[in-house]
Amino acid sequence: MNPKELIVDLSNDKLFLDWNIANPGNFLSHFFCQINEEFSIKSNWEIGYYINEKVIIFIPIENGFEIKPADDIFKKPGDKVEKLDLSLVKISFDKAIEIAKAEFPKQFPGEPLGGGFLILQYFKDHAVWNFTFITKRIKFVNLKINAEDGTIVSHNTVNLIQQGNRSEQS
Repeated sequence: MNPKELIVDLSNDKLFLDWNIANPGNFLSHFFCQINEEFSIKSNWEIGYYINEKVIIFIPIENGFEIKPADDIFKKPGDKVEKLDLSLVKISFDKAIEIAKAEFPKQFPGEPLGGGFLILQYFKDHAVWNFTFITKRIKFVNLKINAEDGTIVSHNTVNLIQQGNRSEQS
């Protein structure tokens, strides 16, 4: 199920409706799932809502959703968690996968992918499909695709065993 379908189901779920009423001021921040080296989903989508410097995660289960306890936000100091507006997402999940499959070999030639994750989020003025993999050479490779028009927003590599943990960006 894709994020737009999931949000419809979640918005009609009693657990979410009760939580939403009890937690005014929250907003949708992201969708997250694990993916394998073939870009196939390995886990259920997690739907993140931001409130009071914490993130609340809703996970689809057989007959609805479950909620994880509030957790700290993973962000750099000074960064702001932004609201994800799904109306900005014009590039479907399937199209984002198609673009990523074509772009990863161009952006990261010769890098054998291992497992990774995918986040749909609002980042630096764009809704983005944010793909991150750990390679079999012990590097993180990341590609952000604009979810509005399919262009590449950024790509970078972080070598996890290199001296000084240097990263290459573009």
